[in-house]
Order: sequence, then C-alpha cells, then structure tokens
Amino acid sequence: MRIGALTFMLAGLFVLAAIRLAVLVLIDGPRLSSLAHEEHTTAMRLAAVRGPIVDRDGNPLALSAETRSIFARAPKLLESSTASERVRLAQALALSPAGLEAKLKKPAPFVWLARHLQPERARAAEDLGFESVGGVNEYARFYPESNLAAAVVGLAGTDGQGLSGVELQYDQLVRGTPVELHFYHDALGHPILDSPTGLQNAQPGARLELTIDSSIQSAAENYLTDQVAKSGAARGAAVVLDPFTGEVLALANINGTTARDRDRLHDMATQDAFEPGSTMKGILGAIALQDHAISPDRQLYCENGEWHFADRTIHDDSPHGWLNLGGIIEVSSNIGAAKIALTLGADRFYEGLNAFGLGRRTGIDLPGEGAGLLGRPAKWRQIELADHGFGQGVAVTPIQLATAYAAIANGGLVMRPYVVKAAYDPDGNEILRHTPQVLRRAVAPEVAHQMNLLLRNVVNGPDGTGHLAQVADFTVAGKTGTAQMVNPATGGYFQTRLVASFVGFLPADDPRLVILVVLYDVSHGHFGGLYAAPVFSEIASAALQRLEVAPIKTSPAYDTASLLPFTGGEAAPAGVAALGDTSDDSIPSDGSEPAEVDAPPAYKVATAGIVPEFRGESLRGAFAIARAHGVEIETSGDGYVIGQDPPPGAPGGGGAIQLTLAENGAEPPTSSSIPHKSSHHGRTTGPTTSRIHSRSAR
Repeated sequence: MRIGALTFMLAGLFVLAAIRLAVLVLIDGPRLSSLAHEEHTTAMRLAAVRGPIVDRDGNPLALSAETRSIFARAPKLLESSTASERVRLAQALALSPAGLEAKLKKPAPFVWLARHLQPERARAAEDLGFESVGGVNEYARFYPESNLAAAVVGLAGTDGQGLSGVELQYDQLVRGTPVELHFYHDALGHPILDSPTGLQNAQPGARLELTIDSSIQSAAENYLTDQVAKSGAARGAAVVLDPFTGEVLALANINGTTARDRDRLHDMATQDAFEPGSTMKGILGAIALQDHAISPDRQLYCENGEWHFADRTIHDDSPHGWLNLGGIIEVSSNIGAAKIALTLGADRFYEGLNAFGLGRRTGIDLPGEGAGLLGRPAKWRQIELADHGFGQGVAVTPIQLATAYAAIANGGLVMRPYVVKAAYDPDGNEILRHTPQVLRRAVAPEVAHQMNLLLRNVVNGPDGTGHLAQVADFTVAGKTGTAQMVNPATGGYFQTRLVASFVGFLPADDPRLVILVVLYDVSHGHFGGLYAAPVFSEIASAALQRLEVAPIKTSPAYDTASLLPFTGGEAAPAGVAALGDTSDDSIPSDGSEPAEVDAPPAYKVATAGIVPEFRGESLRGAFAIARAHGVEIETSGDGYVIGQDPPPGAPGGGGAIQLTLAENGAEPPTSSSIPHKSSHHGRTTGPTTSRIHSRSAR
C-alpha cells in the first residue's frame, strides 16, 4: 500500500509538472520569449541622411551634418558608477548633475543623454570609460541661409522626421531609408553589436530643387520686414509667382514677435485667410465682363459717396457720380462694386469666384493649405451680395488671391502653384518633375486683356489709388485693398484694425511676375495704396533686375501677349493656345497644326565672328541678341540703342561691344563719343549673363 500510494503521488506530481510545462509553452510561451528577448536586446532606430533642399539655382537651403549622440543603459550605469563619477559625465555633456540623474532615473533601460553633439564633446564623454555609456553617429538638420524661406523649407525634428513645409510634404522622399540597430548584450549587460541589421547602411534621401529664387526671396523678406516695422503691422506676407507656370519664386512670412521655429511651423501665405477688401474688385470686374452683366462703357451712379441700401449705408472714400467699370476700379468705389455684384446676382457671382479659385484650395504642394471662406449663394442676403462685391464677408488666402490675379495676367487660366520643381535620388537620377498644370479657365483671353488695361489705371491713372506701386520703366497693373479685421469675439469688425494689401503684375504688356503684399493688423488710415503698394514696387524692382527683364519698346498685341506657354506634360484644355502659337485663334478644333511663326530677322540669328546690329533695340532686345550671338556688351544710358561700337557687320572678337542708349529722338553719337566700359545696366556675356545677388541670412 505504501508503494502504491507513493506511485500515485509521484505520478500526480509528474502530471502537474506536465500541465505546468504545457501552460508555459502553449500559453505563456510567447510572452516569456518576448521578455527574454527584451532582457538581452535593445533596439534603436537611426535616421538616414536627409536629402538637401536647394533653390532653383542650386543654392542650399537645408543640409544635414554628421553629429554624435550619447546614450546610456540607465539601470546598469546607476549600479556601476558613483555619484561623483556621474558628475564628471554630466560636465562632459554640458548637463547639470541633477539633469543627468533625472534622465537616468526614467523607467527605461535605454535613454538618450545628449543628441547631435559636436564630435569633440561626444568623444570627451565616451573617453570616461563607462561601460554602460555609448555613442552613435547621427545627422542633424541645419539651414545655411538661416531663416530664408523658412515657412517653405519647413522644419525637421530631432529624429529626422519632417514637421512642416516641404520637409513634411516630401518627407518620404527626403528622409531616405532608416536602419534599426539591435544591441545584443550578455547576462552582465556587455553589448554585442553583431546584428546583421547593424551592418547595413541607411540610404540617403532625395535632393529637392525648389522653384524659390533666393535673391527674390531675400528681397521680399527684407522689404516686407522693413514695412512691418514702419507701419506697426503685427505681421505680413508676400507672394511672387510666375503667372504662366505657377512657379512660386518667393513666399515670405514676417512675424515681428514670434520665435524662429514658429516661422518654420506656420505659413501665413498659404494657411491664413483674410478679407481681400478692394482687391476683390479686379476679380469682380472680370466676372462681370465674362458674364456680359456689364460692358466696359456702362455708367453706374455712385451716389456721391453714400448709398443707403437694405437698411445699411455703403460709403466710398470720396464722392463720385457716374462711373464706368474702369473708373470704379481706378478710384476703388465700393458703391460701384456693390451695384455690379447686385447686377450679377448671387449665383453667377459665386460661380465666377469659384472659377477663379476662391473658396477652394489651390493645390500648392505645401501642407496645411487653407481653403478660405466663401459661403453658398443660397444663404447670401442682398446686403451680403453687395458687401462681397468689395471684398467684405469673403476670406481668401494670399496664395489664392495671387493665383486669381495670375489668371488675369496670363490670359484667363488658373494655374496650380507649386514650390518643388524636381527631386533627384542620391545618384542624381530624376525621380520627380513638376510641370505647369492648368486647373481651369476663369475668363476668356479678351476679358483678361480688358481687365489688364483697366487695372493699369489703378497705378497710372490720375485718380488711381496705387501710384506708389509704380516701377520705373515698367507698366504695372494691379489693385489696392484695405479691409477691416474681423473681431472673433463679437463676429463684427474692428473699427481701427485693418488689413492692407496690393496685388498686381508686370510688365503689364508682357507679364512676368505676379506679386501680392499683405500687411495684417495695421492702424486706421494705413491703406493698401499707402503701405502695401510701396513694398510691391520694391520687390518688383529687385525681381525684375534679378531676372534681367528689360523694358520693351512696343506693346505686343493682346492676343499673343497673354497666352499661356505649354512645355509638355499637362495637356492644354480646349481653346487654349500652345507654346509658340502667335495666331489669332487658339488650337484648331480639327487637330491641325498651328501655323508656323515668322522667322526672326537675319541679323538676330547667331552668326559666328560678326558683330550684330543692335541699333533701334531696347535694352531687353539687346540682351537677347547678345545671348544669341555669344558676345559681350556694355551699355550706357536709358531707352533704346542709338549707337554701337564696333558697327554692325564688323569682325567680332575684339572685346565688349559698346552700346549707347537714349530715348527716342536722340541723335546717334559718333564712335569716339561712346563712353568706354560704362555699365549702367550691367553686362552680359553670351548665353550666360551676370546676375545681381542680394541674398541675406536673416
């Protein structure tokens, strides 16, 4: 009986052991295996080298530099070191002893002690010989041009992730392929770096080429900063676009009181909405002409500056009687604009605004773009429709408004704006290319041309509100805007806090640039024509000089001056002329090829070794001929070429060709009277010309 009892007892113990084993293997096995793995391994993710970000000329705006980061296995370090030894470690890392102790007491087996140190400082910490302290190479992001184009470039975090701007928008391309390192250690905690993944190299990220021009960007930021300070504005934004392609040449955001990192995290030009004020009148006029609601010659009575409508009173800054559309835009009559909006009606006005892109995102390749504010027309009361005519009750982002005016400048097409031109892999292969993309047609070319002419009067007309936007030797078309700021607490308007703006394009007869300037939260009396228009003029002058745009002698016909050039990629919509089409009509509907344009004069075709004819040309034409022939020119004077030395047809190769410019009617000088080596406008050598750089590192 004793043997039997012992047998049953032992058998029961074996059964219990088997059950326990089954529980450990089948139920607790995965959990215990994971715990065992965690006890002997530590994983760490190392970011790859982020690709560089450069401007359109290859100037770097964001780069990555190799640094050293120090980590520790906190429990082991606390057990194996004394407080005095850890004080030396803290000093080497430029930490306070209390700060180091706080890091080590975190409930984690692995902690970062310091990230992105200079190699010398990191080496001082590693040379102390702590077995539980180690270092790894990492890459830190820095911006060689300081805060230039900060909101466009954006910000990358400590772990190499994009946080804003193109750093975030194109993060998957720029950040490359990271590597996860596994640190194996034995029972005593000694590290063993034998993981196969630890031997892999992280793949660098792509190189981004922006459409931003650093010189134009710098000029925009500098002039905007000065005016924000002079006007007392809280902040300001500026946008510079190519109206035919949608390329953003500059996008400036100025905050006088915010920290540097916030400049990189918030983009006013694409994210913040404001009431456009009278800048809406240019778009209203285009919509009304397109819809045949009015004609350019139709006269509207402007009530001598005060109109009582729907229990409200609409005011003008000065009294006016009968005005046509051009007069309404030139003097910026709110009453005239309100009557045009009422003539259009809510539905047609809304459809026109929507066609110009107001109330919808432009699709610019930057994160967090705002859509503005444009309510459904069914909810518009008559007084709201009237207010919308002069830009009240509607909100737009700066990029929206600039894109809308670009459509007027280019002949009626709304282009998608973009800031990244191309991307290249580490081997230099192109992996992304943006080309001009037409979103929709807003108005017909003849309507865009008519508005082009009317908007010139704002700057050049005797009663225009934008005289300070004038640019020497160039014709500017544009519109001033002043709007009250909305009081978010009451839903009404501040009486003494305004948004002042100016938007325009130039040269008006051959648009190359669309520029918008907005000053937020300025005092009463700080109107767009007085404070935003001068900044437009300064930015425009710098940009034209940077792009080497010279005044042209004659104005081209509107049907060829305002056609959008297509360079392939996005197909042109029906009725839109292709690049090089100078015919009176758009692309033929039968699909036939457009007629060939006339060949240029023979003297403008490059002829090796022969001095070309420059006389009679504008400065811009002279530059074009010099580039075609590959010759160097030096100029003096203003206007058109009236003399040159050597004369046309002479053998070339004797140095720079001296050109004398004067206004029409001046007598041509003799060869001996031409000043030698004068460079009033600069000089050009063949296909590459000297360029004026004004970049700064703010």
